[in-house]
Amino acid sequence: MLLRKRTILAIAFAGTLTGVSAMPGYGITMKPLQGVSFDIGTKRAVSYFLSDNGACKLTLTLAEVVQDDEVNGLTAARMTVAVEVGKVAHFYTAEGKSLEFKCQAGAQVMSVNVLNRVAY
Repeated sequence: MLLRKRTILAIAFAGTLTGVSAMPGYGITMKPLQGVSFDIGTKRAVSYFLSDNGACKLTLTLAEVVQDDEVNGLTAARMTVAVEVGKVAHFYTAEGKSLEFKCQAGAQVMSVNVLNRVAY
């Protein structure tokens, strides 16, 4: 329980430190160890990456947005994935949004796009 509260608070705190926010359809770039945060519907995402053996080692944490300091029952998920230079990693949400992370420039830059998915 205490770990969950700390995780939620750390995500919220990290989001206030980055000063970078991604909006749907708006791309941003990040450098190694530069954290970025953004809202995706009812979730808050915080991400950063490390340059590792010519790939971007991306860490993404998703948590529910805290409402009125109520953290009971909130969940968070953290995942790490290696993205090769020139490749893209996609993460989809149940709310119809998509996160697109692309490793670029010798694994020294990663671009992030929040996209609204549209059904065909």
